[in-house]
Amino acid sequence: MDDARRQQLTDIVAAKAGVDVACAARHLALHDGDVAAALRGIDAERYTLTQRLLNKYRRDPEDALQHVALAVLQQEGIGSDSVLRAERIAALAPPVAGMVMLAEWLAYVDWEGFDSALYANIDAVAVFIGGALDLPEVAANLLQARDETVFEAQRSALAAAALLFIERHIALFP
Repeated sequence: MDDARRQQLTDIVAAKAGVDVACAARHLALHDGDVAAALRGIDAERYTLTQRLLNKYRRDPEDALQHVALAVLQQEGIGSDSVLRAERIAALAPPVAGMVMLAEWLAYVDWEGFDSALYANIDAVAVFIGGALDLPEVAANLLQARDETVFEAQRSALAAAALLFIERHIALFP
Protein backbone atom coordinates (compact mmCIF):
# COMPACT_ATOMS: atom_id res chain seq x y z
CA MET A 1 0.00 0.00 0.00
CA ASP A 2 1.43 3.39 -0.95
CA ASP A 3 1.89 6.21 1.54
CA ALA A 4 -0.97 8.32 0.14
CA ARG A 5 -3.46 5.44 0.48
CA ARG A 6 -2.18 4.60 3.97
CA GLN A 7 -2.62 8.25 5.01
CA GLN A 8 -6.13 8.34 3.52
CA LEU A 9 -7.16 5.20 5.45
CA THR A 10 -5.54 6.55 8.62
CA ASP A 11 -7.51 9.78 8.30
CA ILE A 12 -10.74 7.83 7.73
CA VAL A 13 -10.19 5.64 10.80
CA ALA A 14 -9.16 8.61 12.95
CA ALA A 15 -12.28 10.55 11.94
CA LYS A 16 -14.71 7.65 12.36
CA ALA A 17 -13.32 6.51 15.70
CA GLY A 18 -12.54 9.95 17.07
CA VAL A 19 -8.95 9.05 17.89
CA ASP A 20 -5.62 10.64 17.03
CA VAL A 21 -3.77 9.75 13.85
CA ALA A 22 -1.13 7.71 15.70
CA CYS A 23 -3.77 5.45 17.27
CA ALA A 24 -5.53 5.04 13.92
CA ALA A 25 -2.24 4.20 12.17
CA ARG A 26 -1.32 1.66 14.87
CA HIS A 27 -4.65 -0.16 14.53
CA LEU A 28 -4.52 -0.11 10.73
CA ALA A 29 -1.05 -1.66 10.90
CA LEU A 30 -2.27 -4.30 13.36
CA HIS A 31 -5.12 -5.19 11.01
CA ASP A 32 -3.24 -5.02 7.68
CA GLY A 33 -5.10 -1.95 6.45
CA ASP A 34 -8.59 -3.34 7.12
CA VAL A 35 -10.62 -0.28 8.18
CA ALA A 36 -13.51 -2.25 9.71
CA ALA A 37 -11.16 -4.45 11.73
CA ALA A 38 -9.18 -1.39 12.87
CA LEU A 39 -12.39 0.30 14.05
CA ARG A 40 -13.41 -2.85 15.95
CA GLY A 41 -9.95 -3.02 17.50
CA ILE A 42 -10.17 0.59 18.65
CA ASP A 43 -13.59 -0.07 20.19
CA ALA A 44 -12.28 -3.17 21.97
CA GLU A 45 -9.42 -1.10 23.38
CA ARG A 46 -11.62 1.80 24.49
CA TYR A 47 -14.73 0.00 25.77
CA THR A 48 -15.51 -3.07 27.84
CA LEU A 49 -17.60 -5.84 26.33
CA THR A 50 -20.66 -4.62 28.21
CA GLN A 51 -20.18 -1.06 26.99
CA ARG A 52 -19.86 -2.29 23.40
CA LEU A 53 -23.04 -4.35 23.76
CA LEU A 54 -24.94 -1.40 25.24
CA ASN A 55 -23.74 0.84 22.40
CA LYS A 56 -24.69 -1.72 19.76
CA TYR A 57 -28.15 -2.66 21.09
CA ARG A 58 -29.20 0.60 22.75
CA ARG A 59 -32.21 1.00 20.45
CA ASP A 60 -33.75 -2.15 21.96
CA PRO A 61 -33.09 -2.08 25.72
CA GLU A 62 -34.49 -5.55 26.36
CA ASP A 63 -32.31 -7.04 23.64
CA ALA A 64 -29.30 -5.21 25.12
CA LEU A 65 -30.17 -6.64 28.54
CA GLN A 66 -30.29 -10.18 27.12
CA HIS A 67 -26.93 -9.74 25.35
CA VAL A 68 -25.26 -8.43 28.51
CA ALA A 69 -26.69 -11.32 30.55
CA LEU A 70 -25.42 -13.81 27.96
CA ALA A 71 -21.96 -12.20 28.06
CA VAL A 72 -21.89 -12.54 31.86
CA LEU A 73 -22.95 -16.19 31.70
CA GLN A 74 -20.37 -16.97 29.02
CA GLN A 75 -17.55 -15.20 30.84
CA GLU A 76 -18.38 -17.03 34.07
CA GLY A 77 -18.78 -20.36 32.27
CA ILE A 78 -22.35 -20.80 33.50
CA GLY A 79 -24.11 -23.04 31.01
CA SER A 80 -27.81 -23.68 30.69
CA ASP A 81 -27.21 -27.32 31.56
CA SER A 82 -25.37 -26.56 34.79
CA VAL A 83 -26.85 -28.34 37.80
CA LEU A 84 -25.60 -25.51 40.01
CA ARG A 85 -26.73 -22.73 37.65
CA ALA A 86 -28.88 -20.83 40.16
CA GLU A 87 -26.21 -21.06 42.85
CA ARG A 88 -23.48 -19.89 40.47
CA ILE A 89 -25.57 -16.92 39.36
CA ALA A 90 -26.34 -16.03 42.99
CA ALA A 91 -22.60 -16.11 43.74
CA LEU A 92 -21.93 -13.28 41.27
CA ALA A 93 -21.70 -9.69 42.51
CA PRO A 94 -25.24 -8.76 43.67
CA PRO A 95 -25.91 -6.19 40.91
CA VAL A 96 -24.73 -8.64 38.25
CA ALA A 97 -26.68 -11.55 39.75
CA GLY A 98 -29.84 -9.46 39.95
CA MET A 99 -29.54 -8.29 36.36
CA VAL A 100 -28.93 -11.83 35.07
CA MET A 101 -31.90 -13.09 37.11
CA LEU A 102 -34.12 -10.35 35.63
CA ALA A 103 -32.94 -11.06 32.08
CA GLU A 104 -33.63 -14.77 32.50
CA TRP A 105 -37.05 -14.08 33.99
CA LEU A 106 -37.97 -11.80 31.07
CA ALA A 107 -36.83 -14.51 28.66
CA TYR A 108 -38.98 -16.98 30.59
CA VAL A 109 -41.97 -14.65 30.14
CA ASP A 110 -41.36 -14.79 26.39
CA TRP A 111 -40.86 -18.57 26.30
CA GLU A 112 -43.50 -19.81 28.70
CA GLY A 113 -45.88 -16.88 29.04
CA PHE A 114 -46.60 -14.37 31.77
CA ASP A 115 -48.86 -16.69 33.78
CA SER A 116 -46.14 -19.33 34.09
CA ALA A 117 -43.45 -16.74 34.81
CA LEU A 118 -45.40 -15.59 37.87
CA TYR A 119 -44.35 -18.86 39.50
CA ALA A 120 -40.69 -18.73 38.45
CA ASN A 121 -38.61 -16.95 41.09
CA ILE A 122 -41.10 -14.08 41.15
CA ASP A 123 -40.38 -12.97 44.71
CA ALA A 124 -36.66 -12.42 44.05
CA VAL A 125 -37.40 -10.76 40.70
CA ALA A 126 -39.91 -8.41 42.31
CA VAL A 127 -37.47 -7.51 45.11
CA PHE A 128 -34.81 -6.66 42.50
CA ILE A 129 -37.25 -4.62 40.40
CA GLY A 130 -38.70 -2.76 43.37
CA GLY A 131 -35.39 -2.19 45.15
CA ALA A 132 -32.39 -2.06 42.83
CA LEU A 133 -34.30 -0.69 39.84
CA ASP A 134 -36.52 1.54 42.00
CA LEU A 135 -39.72 0.50 40.21
CA PRO A 136 -42.02 -0.40 43.12
CA GLU A 137 -45.16 -0.11 40.99
CA VAL A 138 -43.87 -2.78 38.58
CA ALA A 139 -42.94 -5.03 41.51
CA ALA A 140 -46.35 -4.50 43.12
CA ASN A 141 -48.09 -5.46 39.90
CA LEU A 142 -46.11 -8.69 39.71
CA LEU A 143 -46.77 -9.65 43.32
CA GLN A 144 -50.31 -8.39 43.83
CA ALA A 145 -52.28 -7.51 40.73
CA ARG A 146 -50.51 -10.02 38.46
CA ASP A 147 -51.93 -8.19 35.46
CA GLU A 148 -50.23 -9.07 32.18
CA THR A 149 -51.60 -6.03 30.34
CA VAL A 150 -50.19 -3.69 32.97
CA PHE A 151 -46.87 -5.56 32.94
CA GLU A 152 -46.56 -5.31 29.16
CA ALA A 153 -47.24 -1.57 29.41
CA GLN A 154 -44.44 -1.29 32.01
CA ARG A 155 -42.01 -3.63 30.27
CA SER A 156 -40.16 -1.05 28.17
CA ALA A 157 -39.63 1.17 31.24
CA LEU A 158 -38.36 -1.89 33.11
CA ALA A 159 -35.81 -2.69 30.38
CA ALA A 160 -34.68 0.95 30.22
CA ALA A 161 -34.24 1.03 34.01
CA ALA A 162 -32.21 -2.18 33.81
CA LEU A 163 -29.82 -0.59 31.29
CA LEU A 164 -29.38 2.46 33.51
CA PHE A 165 -28.68 0.09 36.40
CA ILE A 166 -26.01 -1.70 34.34
CA GLU A 167 -24.42 1.63 33.42
CA ARG A 168 -24.27 2.65 37.10
CA HIS A 169 -22.52 -0.64 37.93
CA ILE A 170 -20.53 -0.99 34.70
CA ALA A 171 -17.28 -1.84 36.52
CA LEU A 172 -18.83 -5.11 37.76
CA PHE A 173 -19.73 -6.34 34.27
CA PRO A 174 -17.40 -7.92 31.69
